[in-house]
Amino acid sequence: MPHNYQPRISASTLNDPLRAVEFMNGDAASISRNAGISQQDLEGEIGLKKFVDFCEHASEQLGLPDFGWRVGSVFNLQNLGTLGEYIMQAPTLGAALSLFRSAFPMVQSDSELRLTVDGDKARLTYRILDTRIWPRQQDAELTLSVFHSLIRSATGPDWRPELLSLEHESSALHSRSSAGPRCPVQYSAGSNTLVFSAGLLDLPLADSENPAFKTASQSIVRTARQSERDAPVTVRVRRELLMRIGRESFEQTAIAAALGMSRRTLRRRLEDEGQKFSRLLAGCRMEIAKRMLLAPGAQLHDISERLGYSEVSAFERAFRQREGATPSQFRKQCCAEGARECEASAESAAN
Repeated sequence: MPHNYQPRISASTLNDPLRAVEFMNGDAASISRNAGISQQDLEGEIGLKKFVDFCEHASEQLGLPDFGWRVGSVFNLQNLGTLGEYIMQAPTLGAALSLFRSAFPMVQSDSELRLTVDGDKARLTYRILDTRIWPRQQDAELTLSVFHSLIRSATGPDWRPELLSLEHESSALHSRSSAGPRCPVQYSAGSNTLVFSAGLLDLPLADSENPAFKTASQSIVRTARQSERDAPVTVRVRRELLMRIGRESFEQTAIAAALGMSRRTLRRRLEDEGQKFSRLLAGCRMEIAKRMLLAPGAQLHDISERLGYSEVSAFERAFRQREGATPSQFRKQCCAEGARECEASAESAAN
């Protein structure tokens, strides 16, 4: 990945987390310093890792394990600028969530937001693609809480999701909690997901229809897609790989097609940036593997299968060749060294 590229997020998304810290008599300046955020960062865009770290540090300092969910429940969509304004002017909940999904790169890069409908169930799925940004529990819960609140604005305050899935291993959010989503919660999932009735997508959202919504939303989506295309090809390939591995084809031809170019053109564009597809694929695989190896109970068979290896031995061989240790040795070393050293080791996977 190019040295100067970092996943980004609109700085205005920090407005409500900062207000929440100050309202709860926390030390916002100290939390910002710990997250590497300076006053100059509060305009335009900031590093996504800085935002995630701010929320983690805030939760720890305030002693609020549900900090992210609390902030998300009162998050002002005007923090998202034009996108937020038109989300609230959408004629239906489905139109609002579709615009949110399609234009999300305007607000936050290197992340996945999906809205899928399967029968009578709708699933809204979110995750940061870069697994080196970790821990990120508060960001995940904050983001799902924003969507939860948006759905409630159409359904009314008594609505509850059918299921909340979280990629982390534990949370203050659970079905018996008086706060939070008040629904069954699943942990250690592949991504963060709200499951709800697909019929809700047809509910009206705005009080009156805005005739400019369709044209404005199309313009917003075009801008978002262009922002994705403006990233270096190396970054775009990494995004596709991290999104696809374990879900769908991540063969080079499929990645090239997703980026709107031929396999030959992709190879040439990567060479111009001093990269090779095989090297990027190996890096993404190891990045995911190391993160999965840190999860309690993760089986080598499941990891190798998700990464697309034909058998466990092929995964073990590739891991050892790249990392100088077998997956089992890496896991034992992590247990011996402690969480901090493990995190540092995992972050080096794609470098």
